[in-house]
Amino acid sequence: MTDINIKHSVNNLRKKQPSTYDINVGVIVPADNNSVVEDLQMAFKDKYNFIVYKMEKTGNTGHPENDFEYNRFINDLNKAGEYFIKNNVKYIVYGRGYGTYNESGRKNIINILKKYANEVILPTEEIIKKIDLLGINKISLILPYTEDRGVIDVKMFLEKNINIDHVFYLNENDGEKISKITGNEILNLCRQNLDKLMNSKITVIQCTALHTVGIIESLRNYCGREIISSNSVIVDYLKSVLPQL
Repeated sequence: MTDINIKHSVNNLRKKQPSTYDINVGVIVPADNNSVVEDLQMAFKDKYNFIVYKMEKTGNTGHPENDFEYNRFINDLNKAGEYFIKNNVKYIVYGRGYGTYNESGRKNIINILKKYANEVILPTEEIIKKIDLLGINKISLILPYTEDRGVIDVKMFLEKNINIDHVFYLNENDGEKISKITGNEILNLCRQNLDKLMNSKITVIQCTALHTVGIIESLRNYCGREIISSNSVIVDYLKSVLPQL
C-alpha cells in the first residue's frame, strides 16, 4: 500500500493550488494506474481536494481468486478507510472495478467503506443505476480487455437483465497499458463501428483505467447516442452531491 496526495504525485498534473471548497474526496486507485484521479482533476480542476490511496497489486482476473487474496483485499480496504478518516474524507470513490463484478462483491465493498465516510461511490454500481434510470435493457459495451478477460463484465450485465447488442475489445489486460490507451484510439473504434453503435440507445465504456472524461462529449456528439463510462458516472455523481460554482 502507498498513501499519496494527488496534488503532489500524479504525473505532476499541476502545481498545488488551494481548492475552491475545503472538501476532501478520497479516491481508491489500483497499484498500476491513476487514470480515474487524472480524469477527476480534469473534470473538477481545483474545486476539491482529492486524497488518494493506492491499493496493493492484485491479479488481472477482476476479483480475488482465493481466501488469501480475499483477506488481503479486505484488509487493504480497511487500511484505505483508516487513511481517509485521518484526512477528514467525507466521500470515497472506489476507483476500480476489482471485486465489483457481482452484487455481493459490490455490497461488501460499500459496507466496508461506509464505516469511514458519508458516501461511497462505485462506478460499476452507478453505471447499472444509470441504465436502469434510463429504462434501457440493451447496451453496447466497450472494454479495454481481451475477450477472455471481458467475460466477467459481460456476465455482470446479463445477471442484471441488461442485454448486450455488441461488445468491442481493445485487447489489453494490463492496467498500466490500458491507462495509456489514447482518446483517439477509442474514437477510432467508435468510427469503425458507428453503424453498430447507432443500433444501441446507450454505449458503456467499462474500466476506470481508460481516460474517458476528456472525450465523452465528443463521443456522444459523434455517435448521436448516450455514452457513459466508468469515470464519467463518477463525475456525474460527485456533481450531484458536491457544491458547484
